[in-house]
Amino acid sequence: MNKTEISEIIKTKHLKLRKWSLIEHYFLVILFLSMPMVYLIGIVESIIENNTIVYDKAMSEIGFALIYLFIAIIFLIIKRKAIKFKTIDLKVSKQDFDKAVELTQTELDWLILEKNSKYVIAFSKNNFGGFSETIRIIKKHNLILINSIGSPYSMPLSGRNEENIETFKQNLTKANVQHRV
Repeated sequence: MNKTEISEIIKTKHLKLRKWSLIEHYFLVILFLSMPMVYLIGIVESIIENNTIVYDKAMSEIGFALIYLFIAIIFLIIKRKAIKFKTIDLKVSKQDFDKAVELTQTELDWLILEKNSKYVIAFSKNNFGGFSETIRIIKKHNLILINSIGSPYSMPLSGRNEENIETFKQNLTKANVQHRV
């Protein structure tokens, strides 16, 4: 991550996805939106061609397209929520921050991919079906932003995203309290 990406994340509280990552992340949304789009194109064609038989048939079965649209909206909400960073407003020293990362790394078997004074990027292997999570933690003054996002092809509700975040928060609090004692 560079300074621009970090600034963008701090400003928007959302992970910035590049073109292919964006397509991968929202693949299920695109998949479920394709059915209503094809259906809509069929209705427009029947109107243009003045084909009332096709139009009447399509309109009588519009419920299927609406179901797919509803599912696409649900996946959109879930996927949008997945790229949002959680905020921890806690004044911690660099040593406490590093200690919390170390404790969480040991506890959840994280593989640290990148680490410096401004951010940490870690990888966590999930026990359920082999899916994995990427954890990003950004520290800027008293503000700590954390995000854990599953691989693009994992089921939206599988994985340990919440466990990664909550364990880190607990370890951060623990390290901060131990430091003050």
